Amino acid sequence: MYPKLTPKNKQTFFKTNQELLVGFGVALVCLFSSFIFPAQNTAQIITRNLFFLVLLPAAYIKIILGKDLADFGWNLENKKVALPWSIGTTLFTLLIFYLMLNYTGLKTGYVLASYLKNSFWLFLAYELLAINFVVFVFSYFFQGFILSLFQKEFSHFAIALQTVLFVLAIFLAKALAWQTAPFILLSVTAGFLAWKTRSFFYSYFMSIFAIIILDAYIIYLTK
Repeated sequence: MYPKLTPKNKQTFFKTNQELLVGFGVALVCLFSSFIFPAQNTAQIITRNLFFLVLLPAAYIKIILGKDLADFGWNLENKKVALPWSIGTTLFTLLIFYLMLNYTGLKTGYVLASYLKNSFWLFLAYELLAINFVVFVFSYFFQGFILSLFQKEFSHFAIALQTVLFVLAIFLAKALAWQTAPFILLSVTAGFLAWKTRSFFYSYFMSIFAIIILDAYIIYLTK
């Protein structure tokens, strides 16, 4: 039989894991607020996501915890570790993309607008503005903020935890489809890279590069 958790033990458990539990609560509030807070147009959606998924977590780290953002992945340290692991993770991610394109429904289910296929400059603007913004926000929130919350207590299992939350977010947004499949894969591989380097910037750079290559290859295959 498992020992009962007495009020004293509960109090000790909360004190020991207070930062983790409160931080997780803040993360859930930020995540759900990014979905339920009303937004009428693209500019408002961008502002909403930037506020709830970047600025609010950063404010919590700086004001409530009194810690440096670098402790939550906002750094470019560990360069000697980052370079080989970034290259290896990028190649592995691209290989999985290639296999998904050839052996799953990704090729037909992952759709890009026709205007992107007909204009290199529109494609470039789309990737460097729209996709870049989305990847940065989610990289910071999941591979920076959430991964760092879990990393101390759960080590590499933090990768799985932040991926589960990412998939949950997609599910709640009713966006589970081939269109989001590459981002789910990236939540795993980018999560691993962020865990290994203790920086979300390397995972962000890897993710945006991988998505650009994927989108370019999709255009090549379907044009």
